[in-house]
Amino acid sequence: MKKISLLLSAVALTIGLVACGTPDTSSNTIEKPKNEIGKTVETADLDIQVVSTKSGYAESDDKDKKMFIVDMKIKNTSKEESGAGAADFEVKADNGKTYKVYGLEAKNFGTAIAAGKTIEGKGYYEIPEATKKVTFYYAPTGKKQAQWQLTVPAK
Repeated sequence: MKKISLLLSAVALTIGLVACGTPDTSSNTIEKPKNEIGKTVETADLDIQVVSTKSGYAESDDKDKKMFIVDMKIKNTSKEESGAGAADFEVKADNGKTYKVYGLEAKNFGTAIAAGKTIEGKGYYEIPEATKKVTFYYAPTGKKQAQWQLTVPAK
């Protein structure tokens, strides 16, 4: 009986020491901004993937803004033709404001996608120079159907 009591005491002491010796790292961890490049989101008709992002290729004369370029891959998963374009997306910057496609950029994609086919294209969005992170939305007809958290790369 004495041996069992001694064994139980040793086990309890060991557990207690292990619990006390484990550092709590949850309060001092630095959380990196989420960057969901490569994430594919499925909607009713399309699988949309953000392939890459770039910044700094501004076409406007506004020195307080920069161009945020999103390269996407979009697959039509329906049995009928479907369309997609850069204007179906919007960017919500870390200042809380939403920015639509930069309409003066002729390289913005927009096309019909045959059933089962995949396209690749770029969307150009003019955002404030100081922007570090954005939420990128797929919102055709104004209804948000998909989103990505993205870090804006340095120029």
